[in-house]
Amino acid sequence: MEETNFTQAENSEGILTSAGYVPETPAVFTGHEKTAALVTFPLAFGAVHLILWHTTGLLTSVLFAAIITLMVIFMKKSGSELRAGHKMFAAVLYVFSAVFTVTANSFIKTLDVVFLTLGCGYLLYLIGSGKGFFGKALPFELLKSTVQDPLTHFSKQYSAVNSTMKGSRAGRDIRNGFLGALLAVPLTAVVADLLISADRGMEKMLGLLTTNLNGAGIFRLIVQAMMAIPAAGYIYGMMYSHLAKNCKPLNDEACEEFCSRARRISRTVLYTAVTPICLLYAMFFVSQANYFLSAFLGKLPEGYSFAEYARKGFFELFDIQLINAGVIFVMNAFSKREEGKKPAALKVYTLIISFFTLVITATALSKMFLYISSYGLTQLRVYTSWFMVLTALMFVFVMIKQLRPGFRAMRAAAVTFILMFGLLCFSRPDALIAKYDLTCCRDTITAHDITMLSEMSLDSAAVVTDPQYRELIYDKFSSSAGGGARFISSLRNASLSDPYARLNLSAYLMEVRK
Repeated sequence: MEETNFTQAENSEGILTSAGYVPETPAVFTGHEKTAALVTFPLAFGAVHLILWHTTGLLTSVLFAAIITLMVIFMKKSGSELRAGHKMFAAVLYVFSAVFTVTANSFIKTLDVVFLTLGCGYLLYLIGSGKGFFGKALPFELLKSTVQDPLTHFSKQYSAVNSTMKGSRAGRDIRNGFLGALLAVPLTAVVADLLISADRGMEKMLGLLTTNLNGAGIFRLIVQAMMAIPAAGYIYGMMYSHLAKNCKPLNDEACEEFCSRARRISRTVLYTAVTPICLLYAMFFVSQANYFLSAFLGKLPEGYSFAEYARKGFFELFDIQLINAGVIFVMNAFSKREEGKKPAALKVYTLIISFFTLVITATALSKMFLYISSYGLTQLRVYTSWFMVLTALMFVFVMIKQLRPGFRAMRAAAVTFILMFGLLCFSRPDALIAKYDLTCCRDTITAHDITMLSEMSLDSAAVVTDPQYRELIYDKFSSSAGGGARFISSLRNASLSDPYARLNLSAYLMEVRK
């Protein structure tokens, strides 16, 4: 039998090749890498504790600012060069860290967590690779920097901590102290419970402690600590993978070659499938021009009310916008090319569909604005309108790209998204919705509508309790038990009962507007 040949490898990762298994070389960690590994766990625990279990607010803003600072210092200590663009992008991430304090909208804060995670990974990738911002391979770079690279080096945080503990007496003392602290928590809880049962004075002294460290509280902390372990591995893996010695930048030519291999659909098939759609759009607007263009003139077609006219067809037009976006993506991503160049017919079809989509978007938004002017704002109306404006801008960039091949559409799209997302976050939409409805719909708004407004988030509750609307609230709740004063008082007490929720701009406004 022929012996398997095991060879040495130049890289540090264990791989299985035709020559045999190449063992992984143990990583050697520098001092600042070990320090970062130790700091990562409390930050990860804070992220789990605040984001998953409590109302995100000022503490979450401070937490993300600390994570961004750790990443920047880590890369700088590792010898990476921080260019002006890197510092500017880090400043953008710091700004978006403030979203948790500025708004209380849970949906927007969830989107911000995703945005900051992608942004941190991308910043580390740019620093480690030395590449420019928002290139053609941006989707691949985001996937690599936030999924592939962190998971590849997922265990490095544990290895770094382990080497720290084994490498010095101080490290061993820290490890032993940590184990002792773990043992002390349940033991202390049991003894405290017994002392409280035996003495009323101890009950008063330890009342706050036992409130937070009861059986359920201890179990919750243990679960959070367990979840923080993989979270710390992910955060540290994201940093460690983008060190100069580990970061492997994506090759634009390789990404283009990957895309080229995906272009297997015949252009004839695509053109045949898309042509009837274009003809339908043309027939649609010719036959319904008077009906749909009435929105631009701010008047109703005969036989329609505002509600019927605005609702009828709006979400259908929204669906068509999404379908057209998918059609354009499939056409440009999977159609065959001639010598790597985009055919003129493909550009024409892309321009036609993009143009029809812009007209559809303008019509749908006109209908929506007409509806809002009569029936007020809701979260769904705001989110849908924002998304349609964003996608319309993307279609504009697609059209420019067809006419000017050198146009950096990916960069324009990324910058536009950041600006539009910032507008959504920092405009505090729930507060805007409440202000608009209480001001412009004061004659038709009901006590039930106001209650629904106040329940959106602390942002809208702060507006409802604003003294300038006090007279309106008293009038609308005049027939209810306790009236408007009781409603405002109960709303303020309920909204500020969570100590984490008090660390927010809206909570501050409610406090000063008493």
